[in-house]
Amino acid sequence: MRLSTTLVVLAGFLHQILAAPSLAETDKRGTFTPPMLAHIYIQLDDGAALQNRCNGDNLYNSFIDRRFSASASAFCSSYIRPTVTATTTVTTTVPAAKKKRQFATPTYPPARVSSACSCILTAIPSATTVQTTVTATVKPASACSASTPIVKNGDFGTGALGPWELTRVQPPLPDYEQYLSVGVGSPGSGGSNKAFTVKDNAASSYVEVELSQQNLTVCAGSPYKFAAQFYMTDAEAIPSPQTYVLVYVDGELIASSQASDAMGPPVVWLPLTGTFVGGSGTATLSVKFIATDYLGVEWGLDDVVISNV
Repeated sequence: MRLSTTLVVLAGFLHQILAAPSLAETDKRGTFTPPMLAHIYIQLDDGAALQNRCNGDNLYNSFIDRRFSASASAFCSSYIRPTVTATTTVTTTVPAAKKKRQFATPTYPPARVSSACSCILTAIPSATTVQTTVTATVKPASACSASTPIVKNGDFGTGALGPWELTRVQPPLPDYEQYLSVGVGSPGSGGSNKAFTVKDNAASSYVEVELSQQNLTVCAGSPYKFAAQFYMTDAEAIPSPQTYVLVYVDGELIASSQASDAMGPPVVWLPLTGTFVGGSGTATLSVKFIATDYLGVEWGLDDVVISNV
């Protein structure tokens, strides 16, 4: 039944087309378009062909309006041009075409804007590479040179303590002189006869002596190495874990002796090393000698050096 109806309608269409005036008659009478032919064209265009054409919405109409077409082309060339460095989601506001009344300006999502732009441009603009040049001004760090030797009188060759200072003695002054011998004495390292020595003559229950040198000149951020020679002896022939030599720079421990370093006589000089980084223009070096038992310990310190790594 549907097929028969379609054939009848189609026959009617063809009949009216064939019955239309000739081209000459059209020229005499004026322009004429057969109504059914126009109907057929519209139906075809509304079908498959229209799927490949641009959607004639208000945004598209605004873009092709002669009043806005030039600026629309410029806008679209920039809007859909690929950018190498970044992708930005944009919501663009475009005035509607042929506005006869005062309405709120419509806002279109990026997908609609891109679609309308693609319709009015004959080709996709080439990619734009955005290159940013950053010029950095690097100010060279001021040269820092620490005077050498950094540790003064590190071998105690002057026969005096200065510029070293005794910053802590336990048992405290003035009683410690009854129990301790502290100062420059012998033996020294490497065959010399001068070194800093501490002798616990009374085998006290607790001994602590701190030797310091302040205001050492160092460069902030620069690495340094500490090196010295030391010995520890006591009345015991076996290692004593209760005796220590501890080295600090600005209150931070950088080196310490081992428990096996404390042995009975004879005196054996051993190396003591550590590293640190200069925190400011000056530093304080401290060496602590500690014993926590009745041992009668004797210490020696010599050849103290701080050098650049």
